[in-house]
Amino acid sequence: TSFTRSLSAGMTGEDVRALQVFLNTKGFTVAVAGVGSKGKETNFFGPATKAALVKYQQSMKITPAVGFFGPVTRASVR
Repeated sequence: TSFTRSLSAGMTGEDVRALQVFLNTKGFTVAVAGVGSKGKETNFFGPATKAALVKYQQSMKITPAVGFFGPVTRASVR
């Protein structure tokens, strides 16, 4: 998936769903079960997506690791 916009908490869209799929697939679990879990990703960027994204950013040494899916983080997933 090619991400074209920055994403942050509270946003919605199919790119948010794609981000959740990416995170879940790479081992940065959005949710263990239910909404946001693998195969049940949603289009809402909530606290669970933010927490998983922070873990991903930390693993990639992206600073600041605050759960904002901006240009630096987007470039790392291509």
